[in-house]
Amino acid sequence: MQEIFPVIAFIAAYIIAGKSGHSAQAIYWATAAAMIGVSLQLAWMRLRRRKIEKRHWLTALLILVFGGITLIVKNPMIIKWKPSIAYLIFASGLLGAQRLGNINPIREMLGSALNMPDNLWRRLNTAWALFFIIMAVLNLIIAYRFSESFWVGFKLWGSLGGTFLFMAAQIYLLRGYLKQEEPSRE
Repeated sequence: MQEIFPVIAFIAAYIIAGKSGHSAQAIYWATAAAMIGVSLQLAWMRLRRRKIEKRHWLTALLILVFGGITLIVKNPMIIKWKPSIAYLIFASGLLGAQRLGNINPIREMLGSALNMPDNLWRRLNTAWALFFIIMAVLNLIIAYRFSESFWVGFKLWGSLGGTFLFMAAQIYLLRGYLKQEEPSRE
């Protein structure tokens, strides 16, 4: 849940600012809330002595940098670019690790749950990279072609919902490769 805390903070602040008569400034309030939210998320993880992974640091860096620039120059399009940049970094990391380092990041994350041949791991890694590229492009299309409030809705329902549906489809398609627990021998 804490993984999406900055997104929830962003959307909640956007809605509250819009309803309180500050709709023209709502994106800036939301941006500040996301910046505070990601900072609180990292602090909470640190206090709980949880490992702060690279993706958490990257997300925080992108939110703080793009959010800060958005607030300084008062251009909401800058924060709207942040999800696309993050998606493209993730896609590049997946493809780069696979092609250049002969490492499959998806296998590293899911290898303990799935028992698949190498070619399927490569296809799954590539599928996730393509998904992130599609999401990056879709985010920019919506940012430029639709209203700000529609983009904010897409940020929650489109991005998170799309990721959930993609994961569910992967689980369904790969269910035959799930590792089975060994029965205990007593």
